[in-house]
Amino acid sequence: MRLRIVWFLLLCSMVAAGITAAQDTPRYAVATHYPAFGGVEPAPRDTITASYGVYNNRETDYQAVTEERAQEVLAQIEDETGLPVLMYNDWDAVQEDSPALQIVNNVPVEGALYTIFLPPGWTRTLKLPIVLSGNGAGTSNNRRFFGDPEIILPRLVAAGAGGGAGFIAAMSNAGGTESQGIDENTYRSVGAFLNWLDENGGDKYRVVTAGGSRGGGSALMWAINPLDLDYNVVAVFAEVPPTHYGTLSQVSPMTFPSMASIGTLVSGDENAWRYDNDGLRPGMNPSPFMEILIGKGVPEEADAISPVGLAEKLRGKKIVISEGAHDAFFPLSPFLAFDRRLTELGIPHAALVTLASGHEMHDFWMQQVTLYLLALARGVDLPVVTGRYYFIDVNPKADEQMSLVDFFRQQDIGDDPGQLPVIARFPYRAGVGLPFNVEICGTPGDTVELTARGADGTELYRYAGTLDQNECHFEALTLDAPPGEYAWSLVVNGQDVNPRNTPTRGADGCGVRAVTFVTEEQPEPAALYAFNHDMSFGLDEYSGQPTDCG
Repeated sequence: MRLRIVWFLLLCSMVAAGITAAQDTPRYAVATHYPAFGGVEPAPRDTITASYGVYNNRETDYQAVTEERAQEVLAQIEDETGLPVLMYNDWDAVQEDSPALQIVNNVPVEGALYTIFLPPGWTRTLKLPIVLSGNGAGTSNNRRFFGDPEIILPRLVAAGAGGGAGFIAAMSNAGGTESQGIDENTYRSVGAFLNWLDENGGDKYRVVTAGGSRGGGSALMWAINPLDLDYNVVAVFAEVPPTHYGTLSQVSPMTFPSMASIGTLVSGDENAWRYDNDGLRPGMNPSPFMEILIGKGVPEEADAISPVGLAEKLRGKKIVISEGAHDAFFPLSPFLAFDRRLTELGIPHAALVTLASGHEMHDFWMQQVTLYLLALARGVDLPVVTGRYYFIDVNPKADEQMSLVDFFRQQDIGDDPGQLPVIARFPYRAGVGLPFNVEICGTPGDTVELTARGADGTELYRYAGTLDQNECHFEALTLDAPPGEYAWSLVVNGQDVNPRNTPTRGADGCGVRAVTFVTEEQPEPAALYAFNHDMSFGLDEYSGQPTDCG
């Protein structure tokens, strides 16, 4: 059983036992606020052509939820927390001093939607901490909460109410389907929401921002508060966040296949992932995608108003950031650069890196979020870990994460678990004449040889060098080798690395051999994943695969 499931079962046992009996509570189909407040019909996703600050579904939800589905999710929450749950489509229906966990769907506040979770005993006169979580890219509140479903926030609100005053939580649609949550309109919506909640039981000067992917980037930017609005974030927890928006606009979807979805989402052009597209396409500079998302199309200008460019404004906040070493959206090098930037500024923080892992939630990050919020619910501003921590997913199919310290001890590896092992990223499939990226990260001073050759000796790629203080070597290249299959080899500090040390597992549990398949045409995005849509391809210095894999 995965660690985080066990963790939440433990949390559920901490909830006060005094409220366990089911109550007769009203049940609703879930609001989409289309065509009017309280409506439950799905909203269209393409009412407008997206532009900076103007996005589809800002105050509507494209995911309709049936009454049956809503009841299933609410019953799950009641079962796991031992609390009665009340759900509304109208803020005016909430009840003060209720023994129930109360959920209000899709409250519109100045250009964004907020689904709100109120702890038992909530009143308007309380001053409870506020936890604000932005959704992943393109994900609506209804899709996040009722689709998968993701019920972490109500679980934490329920757990926080056991023996303490608790906190209020909200998930935000980040300003619409195409939005990154970092345009001026959405910043002002966040400020207005926190002002409003400050008058309804919350404390806008004790805010925690948290989220993953787009939500991780917006968590950092809402904590940075570029417009200097009247609120204060005390802690920020960002999982797999974009830290350099401009830099990301230039990466190749061949190596980072999930980036193809961003172009399609933002432009509305189903061919926006193709390099031969007559209109919008990957790697344009200036980038029309960045212009829509962040108001700056030039990568350097976009980076300047990204978390890395505004990192100084995170001073005084508790910060925990996390990244998978084989994230299918983002290179690892910008994340490491952001970590170093915070260190250069003397800003204490924790940076977590998980080998053989992708664009997903990581256990240690979730533990830190949970511990901090449960303490905050009891009035304790708990310290968070600081420094860099390494983990490895020893079984990516089952998501079995462990610390690198424990992994080295288990495998009797004598290297320093406090240093980053070498991680190489390259495409699983690529097209002739098209851009692709190679990324090699590790500890400064590591000597690395990375080569890809065909069976006839044709060389696709070769690097031989020593990593410097930037920790990574990153290249943008144009593929000039003929179609065929090219096998990769990796040598680290004179030692050959098993070519099966990939994050991709076959049916036998062994890593799939590191090869790149080159075709005449650009491969479709779905063909670029060797394993699943969270993971990119590449080689690791170490692997958790069975020891008998040759």
